[in-house]
Amino acid sequence: MTPPPRRILIIKPSSLGDVATALPLAMDLHAAFPEAQIDWLIHPGLRDLLRGHPALHEASDFDRKGLAAWWHHPRVAGALLTLIRHLRAARYDCVIDAQGLLRSGLLARLTGARIRIGFANAREGAAFCYTHRVVLRNQPQVSVLRMRALLEPLGIQPTGVARAGLRSAERSGTQWPTPPEVAGFTTTPNGYVVVIPGARWDTKRWATEGFVSIVQRLTDAGQRVVLAGSKDEAALCAAIAQECQRPVRNVAGQTSLGEMIGLLAGARLVVGNDSGPLHVAVALERPVVGVYGPTNPNFVGPYGQLDHVVRFAVECHPCRLKTCGHHSCMQEVTVEMVWSKIQEVLAGGS
Repeated sequence: MTPPPRRILIIKPSSLGDVATALPLAMDLHAAFPEAQIDWLIHPGLRDLLRGHPALHEASDFDRKGLAAWWHHPRVAGALLTLIRHLRAARYDCVIDAQGLLRSGLLARLTGARIRIGFANAREGAAFCYTHRVVLRNQPQVSVLRMRALLEPLGIQPTGVARAGLRSAERSGTQWPTPPEVAGFTTTPNGYVVVIPGARWDTKRWATEGFVSIVQRLTDAGQRVVLAGSKDEAALCAAIAQECQRPVRNVAGQTSLGEMIGLLAGARLVVGNDSGPLHVAVALERPVVGVYGPTNPNFVGPYGQLDHVVRFAVECHPCRLKTCGHHSCMQEVTVEMVWSKIQEVLAGGS
């Protein structure tokens, strides 16, 4: 670009996995425009993922649910107006809407930036808010590559492996805390394996008994295992811990996001379903084994580790349904299939 942008805003408030897969976008921008100030519009609950990021200058909060009542609640309307004024005062030259919804498109337009970039197929009519619309020519395309495609209007064609910047040396002073429950694991020769059996959709969840068997096999093979997840998944992890009858650590529902990131950062391997923490582990450059069902790994799989995905081929795949009467794509995934992939990845040491 002539002149190059001095102030850039990335709009990607949520969700956890989506933000993690968009982080290489910031790194690419920083490499192309090292003098530019790059900011990010984020949900306040996900701020820890951006804390101390080497490519970013500032993170601004956008709580969609908290601001949803703006049209009938004066205080909320005032908060939304304050956010818009803050974004306009920043005088952004370029805004990249990586969310692709009407609300994010409108916020991009309201910044007053002369360049507003988004996908041509953005939902809810958001594309009308952009000055530059990116058409994805190669489909399906994994999320990290879709995010990098948003750089095309700026004349940036990134090459090489995408890096999220979460493990850079520049972050040495901002490392996330390790949960106290697993602090001793970080000094053991084999480290530990994190198992995350939950997912936001029930259809994305592999069978509980499957995870029980995997935890048993891991511990019997000498691996230290940590069960992790959100508060909503605490009961699931507790049931697995009790049923496996092995000395595992269960921190589900007991960690902040920062502690969860710290836990994943120190893991030798992360095993789980298609979920946000799995993508955070990939952004942290940790090896993963992902169990996939109704979603397409070529679209939402772990970047650079698609060969670490375990799935069973069914005719209806990918359906992306949140409810299913047969759930065969997950039910047909066997313990042997998952265990074989875990052994392969651990042996590779990647």
